[in-house]
Amino acid sequence: MYEEIRKQQEAKMPMYRMIPKPVPVCYIGAGKALKVGELLNLYGVRKAAVITDGSLRAIGLPDPMIKAIEQSGVETVIIDRITPDPTFGVVEEALKTCLDNGCDGVVAMGGGSVLDTAKMVSVCASTGQAPMELAGSMKVKGIALPFIAIPTTAGTGSETTIAAAISMTDTHKKVPVADPNLVPDCAVLDPELTVGLPASITAFTGMDALTHAAEAMVSVYCDPEAARLAKAAVKLIFENLENVMEEPANLKSRENLLVASFLGGMAFTRTMVGYVHGFAHNIGGKYGVPHGLANAVLLPHIMNFYKDVCERELAELWDVIAPEQNGLSAAEKANGFIKRIETLNRALGIPERLERFPESGIDAICEAGFQETHTMYPVPKYMTEKDAKEILGKICKKGE
Repeated sequence: MYEEIRKQQEAKMPMYRMIPKPVPVCYIGAGKALKVGELLNLYGVRKAAVITDGSLRAIGLPDPMIKAIEQSGVETVIIDRITPDPTFGVVEEALKTCLDNGCDGVVAMGGGSVLDTAKMVSVCASTGQAPMELAGSMKVKGIALPFIAIPTTAGTGSETTIAAAISMTDTHKKVPVADPNLVPDCAVLDPELTVGLPASITAFTGMDALTHAAEAMVSVYCDPEAARLAKAAVKLIFENLENVMEEPANLKSRENLLVASFLGGMAFTRTMVGYVHGFAHNIGGKYGVPHGLANAVLLPHIMNFYKDVCERELAELWDVIAPEQNGLSAAEKANGFIKRIETLNRALGIPERLERFPESGIDAICEAGFQETHTMYPVPKYMTEKDAKEILGKICKKGE
């Protein structure tokens, strides 16, 4: 069975590599969010849909940017009813508001859920397609409205990817949407917007970015450019994530994490992801486990499973984070990198098990994770059901 899956994935590789991977114009630095109005003027936007979520609106985080946009002569329509893990119903409601108000541009400020919703709105408002029509790959029938993405977390990399993850309204099962037209025109990486994040969100999203980079590095689709991007992201995360936890107001470290997230997003856009995301998506969708937390807990186990076929790649990641430690074998370096992930998890306060994921759910998550991974992701090594259940058994809550 797995030989047939491998042949199918390898047959898709040339076609996937031919898909354009646009990169948004990137503006980096403290205060850059206040320049969004000037960018909208460059695109000729007269009325912008500003998409965010209620929690950010409640603390006033988007308000200075909104004021600056309006001072630049661009009207704004605020759409702030975006929920975590947005459903197609949430997207449809945001799209209706955008269309009813005649918006000709989209600005998104928030985490991955907000950015993914805005991607869908920017495309559907332009092409006239219904959000559900975009489910799958390469379904967009035109270009999006001018779209500026401002992430408020350093992890998803959604501001630079060709993908969005939207949940079914009834089942809440996540559905991938992938198309080059989803990539924003501009990404604004403003570290001031991430300073007030709770420590847990900083940790979870940082580990999400690390997972993107690590899974990109070991992917069958990894090429020299993806490897370069992945290594740069890994280096920045290991150099800055613990520092940000200790010094939450350190703008330089926060900026570096935003850049790492951006680079990780670019990397996995070229390669796709693997079993970590395949299982984490389904654990999160079924049990409400934050995506970055599920990724963090799964990551060392999955990398250890890949180790015998990805020793060189994991050793190269060790060289990135510990260049001073020479004289080790490739196997020692690969083991060292996996141990560093575990050490980083402990330093960030990330548990070894997911309390919301019960042992009774292993069979269903195994099946759903296999369905997602084996139909979409070019993993370097395939799991048996026994392999998967053994790993899931190590990260679930025992006894339930």
